[in-house]
Amino acid sequence: MAILNNDNIAKHDFSDISGAIMPFNVLADNYGAALAGEQLRLEHESYTMGEERFKKALERQIERGEFTDNATAKPLMDTVVPAIAEAINVFLETKQRGRPHVAKKYLSMLSPEAASFIAVKTCLMMIAKYDSCELQQLARKIAQNIEDEVRFGRIREEEAAHFKARVKEPLNKRNGLIYKRAYMEAVESGMMAKGELESTHEAWPADEQFHVGVRMIEMIIEASGLLVIERKFAGIPDKDHQAVHIAEAFVSKLTERAHALAGIAPMFQPMVVPPKPWTGITGGGYWAKGRKPLKFIRAGSKRALMRYNDVDMPQVYHAVNIIQNTAWKINQDVLAVVNAVVNWDNCPVEDVPSKNKADKPVCSEEEATDPIMLKKWKKKAAAIYRKEKARQSRRLSLEFALEQANKFSQYDSIWFPYNLDWRGRVYAVPMFNPQGNDMTKGLLTFAEGMELGAEGAYWLAVHGSNCAGVDKVSLDDRVKWVADNEAMIIASAENPLDCTWWAEQDSPFCFLAFCYEWAAYVKGGRSEKFVSHLALAFDGTCSGLQHFSAMLRDEIGGSAVNLLPADRPQDVYGIVANGVNVILNDHLLNGTDDEMEVLTDKKTGEVTERLKLGTRTLAMQWLEFGVGRGVTKRSVMTLAYGSKEYGFADQVLEDTVQPAIDSGKGDMFTAPSQACRYMAKLIWEVVGNTVVAAVEAMEWLQKSATLVSSEVKDKKTKEVLKPAMPVHWTTPAGFPVWSEYREQEQKRIDCVIFGEMRLQMTINLRDGIKIDAKKQASGIAPNFVHSMDASHLKLTVVKCHDVYGIRSFAMIHDSFGCHAGVAHLMFKGVRETMVETYETHDVIAEFYEEFAEQLHESQLEKMPAMPAKGNLDLREILKSLYTFS
Repeated sequence: MAILNNDNIAKHDFSDISGAIMPFNVLADNYGAALAGEQLRLEHESYTMGEERFKKALERQIERGEFTDNATAKPLMDTVVPAIAEAINVFLETKQRGRPHVAKKYLSMLSPEAASFIAVKTCLMMIAKYDSCELQQLARKIAQNIEDEVRFGRIREEEAAHFKARVKEPLNKRNGLIYKRAYMEAVESGMMAKGELESTHEAWPADEQFHVGVRMIEMIIEASGLLVIERKFAGIPDKDHQAVHIAEAFVSKLTERAHALAGIAPMFQPMVVPPKPWTGITGGGYWAKGRKPLKFIRAGSKRALMRYNDVDMPQVYHAVNIIQNTAWKINQDVLAVVNAVVNWDNCPVEDVPSKNKADKPVCSEEEATDPIMLKKWKKKAAAIYRKEKARQSRRLSLEFALEQANKFSQYDSIWFPYNLDWRGRVYAVPMFNPQGNDMTKGLLTFAEGMELGAEGAYWLAVHGSNCAGVDKVSLDDRVKWVADNEAMIIASAENPLDCTWWAEQDSPFCFLAFCYEWAAYVKGGRSEKFVSHLALAFDGTCSGLQHFSAMLRDEIGGSAVNLLPADRPQDVYGIVANGVNVILNDHLLNGTDDEMEVLTDKKTGEVTERLKLGTRTLAMQWLEFGVGRGVTKRSVMTLAYGSKEYGFADQVLEDTVQPAIDSGKGDMFTAPSQACRYMAKLIWEVVGNTVVAAVEAMEWLQKSATLVSSEVKDKKTKEVLKPAMPVHWTTPAGFPVWSEYREQEQKRIDCVIFGEMRLQMTINLRDGIKIDAKKQASGIAPNFVHSMDASHLKLTVVKCHDVYGIRSFAMIHDSFGCHAGVAHLMFKGVRETMVETYETHDVIAEFYEEFAEQLHESQLEKMPAMPAKGNLDLREILKSLYTFS
């Protein structure tokens, strides 16, 4: 019988909150039994992997009358999951000669239905996010998720069995919440004392785990046809791989029934009560017991996490708890518009992926027989296919976010738990969160309102202008822009489906949210008493370069990224673009000519000729296309995070040249790869002259990391005088960072899928003992500067909360958000903490001090001098209007 036949599914009664005794009591005391039960139901739904989770989701939606939210998911799951489960069942029961397949041992540890559901869910989640997925990567993820179900499902089942056998009947006999609570507390204490909640699990070897994933992919294809495997980048060594796609028939169904994916994809969801405060390295955020607890730090291993167990970092815990205590709600006005326009055939928001599938290009008989015309057709077809794949992926992501927004729109307040990555950056845990894209941010607003006060309307107007993309002018000019366009702003709020001017702006959905807020403010008589819920944001200017410029007192780079006062904001991306254009115009007149290159194939000896474009031709092509800040932005932005000239070329191709070619606006690029490499070289040259100190600091960090991570041996005896060490530093906020890349212990996997397609890959079995000095060096610059912007964010949150009394925060790395009524205080606080950070901490010197003693005396002379400091007066940051604006 089909496991998804709801008439035959045993109901799990959430009203008694099985297995979650203590958190239910705590939450019920503070927020009431209804919300306590609701929160624990949501957590159960988020954590449970497999068919059990899906059954609970169906139960909950039927009980609330929200079954339509999942109606689109049911047809797919009803057909695909049972078919694959049956294939697993046959696989497990079929006897074979010789050694049994390694997957049998592990798949027999859980029900075929659960394994099937986990595998399908994993496929949809990964492929929806990335359009396609490498076969090896998908196989490993499927197996990892199945192992997690085996491991953590045992805890769930253990609790459920205990509850049903010993607790349920006595609990039902007790009347009144107070008596039920007292009884459950006694039960919990008894279970803990007897060790009845303990469970063990032996980790699956990585190579065997991989074989489980491969076999699951085989069975998914055999039983359902859900997946398609195709080879990509054949013959290109660094890119050649087998890619897995969702079969076209299912993509169509998923697009039409997008809630199906949304119902099974999320691992974590928003909360309907405030998150559990973090007091240690595990157990904060969500409330339920008996699950895999959240980690405070997203460390790569248990060993790495345990380093923080005894670390005293009160400001770090305080900052994260403040951020996650912010109450949010769904913006109902924006939600209504989003629900409508995303399903229009011609959505006014350019960035919204269409619900309609692109028409397949048809090759005419004439094109098929003419080599030149066929080549052009293939180029055109490839562009359409690329756009269609991207559309599918982005559409599924959109539908997921929208499903979550509709789902949580019934609540007056929702919360998002946060934790840190190993560099200290703060991240929301749920996939749908305030750190998302424009649509997601537009759908969310603060649950608690605040009066604008004397200055709030000014900052609200600045925010509106920023959302419109009018952010390269002065603050007063931004306010004036809102005043000049007030009629259109109000018209957009009053009739957004007819007056779609709002959709033409830079961040359309955030701008629409502003339109509603501003229109209400005007309608309310422009009163200082107007209660605003909107989250305003102050964004840094190329944050990584700001931090390097501040720590090195670099007045040149600092001026380019707005650390110094100016009448209008400086645009470092525009500055670099202008520098590039100067070189382009020079090359147009004085550049090199085209020439034919003779290329010899090393293997075959075949000699071919290729046209190498000269700088005069390349400059002409780029000048025809036009080089503005959009061409240079990503490269400049990622410079501080370790991107080099080679990486710039890939970024220019991905962001500029390929989209231009696909849209028909890039026909001037006759040799795209050459054009990208040329542009990358120019950007690298100009940006290096614009932010010299940052480049020098990154080179110093890389050399330092190389020495720390290198082993020193006695030349004669070969005795290890100094082992290779991880790079360690502590941020100004008190967060210790361990940059520890180790060479992996590996095993070569060689297997055959479907008996004919050979699949080879190297499995990383575990971290080795030896430090990987190369990775240490390449990763140090981005990791160091990320840790500094993360430190600044946490210190800003603490100061704004403790000193200025701000209570609601919208924080995204280098974006600092709050209510309009306290924006003037955030405006001060974010600058003050940057100045205080680099006045009281010489972070480069402190970094050196933390590892200098680890160096062998023979390495000291190799240690480069610390980067020289410039003459930037940090106090000028306090006067700069545009450091964060």
